[in-house]
Amino acid sequence: MKKVIKLAVVFALTTFVQLSFGQAVFQTIDLAVSNPGAVVAAMDKFAESSTGRSASSSVTLYSYVANGEDEATHVVNIVHSSPAEMDANMQKTQGSQDAAALVLELNQAARIVRTRVGQIILTGGNAANITAQNPAAMVYLMSVSDPAAYAREFSTFLGQNADFGQSFLSSSLADGEDPTTHIVFNVGNSLGELLMNQPQSLDGWDAYASRVNGLRTIEGTAMLQTVKSWTSQ
Repeated sequence: MKKVIKLAVVFALTTFVQLSFGQAVFQTIDLAVSNPGAVVAAMDKFAESSTGRSASSSVTLYSYVANGEDEATHVVNIVHSSPAEMDANMQKTQGSQDAAALVLELNQAARIVRTRVGQIILTGGNAANITAQNPAAMVYLMSVSDPAAYAREFSTFLGQNADFGQSFLSSSLADGEDPTTHIVFNVGNSLGELLMNQPQSLDGWDAYASRVNGLRTIEGTAMLQTVKSWTSQ
């Protein structure tokens, strides 16, 4: 298991720069955490290191508020602005003593439950809608039969609700035996805000739901709370 954590973390963990989501790719690492404070401390230490400061991707640690019987308690979400930038960030961590120290400390505080790599297809809402320091998120894991058609319908629906939150539609490119092909990630300022503004209550829902009926199956859902994000200048 230590080898698995090393491969996943060295592959992914970096600091943040504002991203253009046109070709952005991401990795998520689901963790069963025994010492949450130690995980945050390890990630703080890496972010402040020379290796962490030299990298250029977004890192956010979330805690699971609800995810059924899944044993994961936390998830690390890493976003690179492009596949080329992912490669560049990987090269910066290869052989790094900073990354080795991070791996050692995480091995003592958590174990990996699953990993996923995907690509952000489109975004909706507006980042300016999110003003909370620790926003919440609702995640929908879906299997989609016609990705192009679904993306068109989802984009239209998002366009009718630009004044609420921020949403992302992503494809899941590598995730083991998970049937998920696409992920919707809705961000709000709080759990309560997300619950009061569920998709079914937004403008255009009935027409959207009718058009995507048969295009997608929801495989699972989860609610997340942001623990901390790491950002560069």
